[in-house]
Amino acid sequence: MNILCKRIFRITLIALIWTTGVAAKVRPDTLMIRRIYNYPLTVDTTGLHNSYTYSYRRHTINVEKRNFTLLAVPSMYFIAHGNNRKYISEAYDKITFSDLRQFNTQRIIALTTIPHHHKTMPTLLKYLTPQIYNETIIENHLLSPFNRQNHVFYRYKVTFLLNGTARVSFNPRQDNTQLICGTALVDYATGRVIEMTFSGEYDMINFTLHLIMGKKEQKSLLPEKCELDCKFKFIGNLTRAKYLAYYGLPKILPDSIVDSDDIALIKQVRPDTLSSEEQAIYDRDNEIAARKSTETVKKKKKSKLKTILWDIIGDHLVNRIKSSFGDKNQGYIRINPIANPLYMGYSHRRGFTYKFNIRGSYNFSDNSELWARVKAGYSFKQHQFYMRVPIIYYYNKHHNGFLQIEFNNGDRITNTSVSDHIEDNDTTKDYKPHLNTFKDMSLRVVNNYDISDKFGFQVGFILHRRTALNKVAFERAGLTYNYRSFAPVIELEYRPLGWKGPILTMDYERSIRGGRRDNTAYERWEIDGQYIRNMGRLQRLSLRLGTGFYTWKDHNSYFLDFANFRENNIPGGWNDEWSGEFELLNSKWYNESEYYVRANVTYESPLLITSRLPWVGRFIETERIYASALSVKRLHPYFELGYGFTTRLFSVGLFAANKNGKFSGFGCKFGLELFRHW
Repeated sequence: MNILCKRIFRITLIALIWTTGVAAKVRPDTLMIRRIYNYPLTVDTTGLHNSYTYSYRRHTINVEKRNFTLLAVPSMYFIAHGNNRKYISEAYDKITFSDLRQFNTQRIIALTTIPHHHKTMPTLLKYLTPQIYNETIIENHLLSPFNRQNHVFYRYKVTFLLNGTARVSFNPRQDNTQLICGTALVDYATGRVIEMTFSGEYDMINFTLHLIMGKKEQKSLLPEKCELDCKFKFIGNLTRAKYLAYYGLPKILPDSIVDSDDIALIKQVRPDTLSSEEQAIYDRDNEIAARKSTETVKKKKKSKLKTILWDIIGDHLVNRIKSSFGDKNQGYIRINPIANPLYMGYSHRRGFTYKFNIRGSYNFSDNSELWARVKAGYSFKQHQFYMRVPIIYYYNKHHNGFLQIEFNNGDRITNTSVSDHIEDNDTTKDYKPHLNTFKDMSLRVVNNYDISDKFGFQVGFILHRRTALNKVAFERAGLTYNYRSFAPVIELEYRPLGWKGPILTMDYERSIRGGRRDNTAYERWEIDGQYIRNMGRLQRLSLRLGTGFYTWKDHNSYFLDFANFRENNIPGGWNDEWSGEFELLNSKWYNESEYYVRANVTYESPLLITSRLPWVGRFIETERIYASALSVKRLHPYFELGYGFTTRLFSVGLFAANKNGKFSGFGCKFGLELFRHW
């Protein structure tokens, strides 16, 4: 018996030793990754508030190959047609932190050899402020391997070194533009990343980024040195860029210096020395400047005329216009390119659409701001021009108090209640086309104020002038072809969980015949609920449920027109109301029923369906699944199912519709997404 017990004990002991040995090989790897995940939670970042530091940045751009298509790339115009191929820029800034993710930058010194001190490829600057512990490293893209939410996307390999550190290698489980690969040197005891190098490709930028992280407290969550090596390819063009950034530098120059271009000052703050190649770029630029200064007056005039023609007109035609104004740059204006084919879109119903956008704002104080936008579009298939002009004055940002004036022009609305009076009139038999179609011009003025995080309201009024497209038929029938209305509007908003939860609204609108020209009467109610839930890992669920109905209307002249159930005539692309819309619904159904009930569900995620395919999946940034339902008069139910994805080049949506239990059609939506982050 004793012998048997001894054998059992030996076998058990051997098994324990073996399993312990196996666990010893696995457990440290797991613990190491967990320490990295947990490290940000061990750091107190409250000390960052209102703290400041200084940074130095230098980058070179080398245009190795170029052709005329480079002119269409935002911010690349001046290096697309100049004589130089190599450029260098330097900057010295003061950075003031609000918290770990929010900071303001004050430019102290800025030097560049790019003509007119133009900023080229500014999208690369965000790669110099990575957040490696966040869910996404660069703004809202590039899933971080060192965030717990993203562990399902990566494979890790840990090698323990003899100096108390470990080398962590990470590779994506799938080849996708939202994922990166690389290595990191990590402190074994705490999980703090000491150094990190990773590579990837996003938005047509192929990059490798090397980071040296800070060493103590909250600075350990931020890089103290960044080196970025990247290249950009586009239709035969090849541009390479190298960026170098230092953070946490001491104060050397007074803050009173603002946006200086004194090369003597940049030499004082430069933490290293220029390479021979970098110095050669400066030398060549100085030679060109010296040569120009010796030119004759005639040549100067010719050169000036050429500059005005090419650099001003040409740049503004194909690139965005960005400008700030005010003593402290408290105002800005942004204008989309006027003649850039990249701002075209396509949908099944409208055909090709050209879009144009102007935005501007001016901050009077931290609590007040004036904001305006002109959004216009032209549908080549419908031969229609649309325009929307909202102007908003924020008089109390703390309570979301604002006055909004919005002008809309070019919308089309159908109405059979008016045209029924002339359908059988013989005097109009030769003028039947477009009897039901009216051009709608509106002006909406509302005041919004949020009492708290949960309750808000709007009061105001809306004016409509609807003009028949077929004026002759209405004149022959002895009817007016202009229909006007004036209606006060009231909206109540309830947010049960605050701004991060669902939003419920109730709208009431009733027209008033206050003058002889107001000849349209109605009363309308609408209830709407919307909720967008961010689920982590760039996943998002969008829900919308709403209804609207007329409780009173004139028997002779009225228009069925809802505020929350209408056609979006100027679609903006992937991020502009692709969710919560009916893509295949004929426009007449928006104005045919005295009521509607709608429901929309959209699920968005990277690495969903198409992104898992070989070869093409690596280019898919985000995917969506759509499901929509609608019930209106003579159309119940109506269903739409759709699938969409976006890449660095374009976004595509495919939709199928079912009307009253029968398949009613298939369609697609297409938008160019080139350089949307540039």
